[in-house]
Amino acid sequence: MPRRARLSLAGGVFHVVSRFARGERRLDVVGAREAYLAYLEHAAATSGVEVLAYCLMSNHVHLVVIQGERPLERFTKSLHTGFSGWSQRQARGRNAQGPVFADRPRTVLVDKDAYLLELVRYVHNNPVRAGVTRFARTSSWSSHQAYIGQVDAPAWLRVGYVLSLFGKPGRGAVERFDAFVNEGRTQGRRPEFSGATVPADLSRLRAGLGDGYRFSDGIVGGDAFVARVRKDTDRVVEALSTRGTERRSGPIGRPTVRQVVDAVLEYRRVDAIELSARPRSRKSAAVKRLAIWTWVHEYEGKQIDVARVLGLDTTVVSYHYRHAVARAGDFDQEATAVTAIIQRRRKGTKTKVTSPTADAVRVRYHLDVDET
Repeated sequence: MPRRARLSLAGGVFHVVSRFARGERRLDVVGAREAYLAYLEHAAATSGVEVLAYCLMSNHVHLVVIQGERPLERFTKSLHTGFSGWSQRQARGRNAQGPVFADRPRTVLVDKDAYLLELVRYVHNNPVRAGVTRFARTSSWSSHQAYIGQVDAPAWLRVGYVLSLFGKPGRGAVERFDAFVNEGRTQGRRPEFSGATVPADLSRLRAGLGDGYRFSDGIVGGDAFVARVRKDTDRVVEALSTRGTERRSGPIGRPTVRQVVDAVLEYRRVDAIELSARPRSRKSAAVKRLAIWTWVHEYEGKQIDVARVLGLDTTVVSYHYRHAVARAGDFDQEATAVTAIIQRRRKGTKTKVTSPTADAVRVRYHLDVDET
């Protein structure tokens, strides 16, 4: 299958749209929306993402976020994995099968200077367009009520960023924001906000990546914004071309499976000899699960890769991974500590830089590349 190149911009504003598999109304389950928001808070905190707005519909979710330094894929994967585990646990005994989410989410890069306010209004009016409610302010499952003070805004929801665009902090800014959102309640669907349209200028990105890749989502912005993004993608394409076949190896800067395992051994304070001598002990199982989780979840690797290094059958690796999914919150925290160990070790190792251009791109702008 072709690989998907996903744009990733530190500090960029993204519209994230996630849909549940088979159109299931997963968020109508008692406690589901509260659980989703809890996992949203955790994923944002561990990935450096700032949440500007959200809307939780029955069978899909809209988020407006600002990406941190880590790729946005880390945030969405943490969120999806955590909520999927919760949702599957609730479905036990009801013969629920298959994935919770239909696919990986759409992530549309938006020019915050020109379209941020329109995007937040669009997201808050989703229940209105769906006929669930007449006004955004009467929906309990978007962030609009937190914006206008009907409910307390959680600490992780950055309402001040958007409200500041309506004047000095205070009731006046809140009222102007509420009126602005209400003015848009009769607007129809905006295909560009869902990634249905991609600027023609970005076709050069597809050409640079080659036939084996396809560009996944969209960009919404004015000519100047698209030109800046195109300039950055030119640098990415140049970097990829100088790396040759290395571009097929996955996300730039990913460690090896062995490096991940060694870091987990250090974190767990387990000797490699003990791991091989007592493969069925609790300590060994804990090391394997954390190594599998870190490799698959944090570094977007394949289970078969870690299976080879650990000398395990793929069915055993899948078993350990499912166990980790059930405790996603705990494993997320431990994986963060393991990642820190890997980064510390790699900083102490001199590596040969094959492409100065690739290094420069990595500072601010890069592509996440996934198998489909």
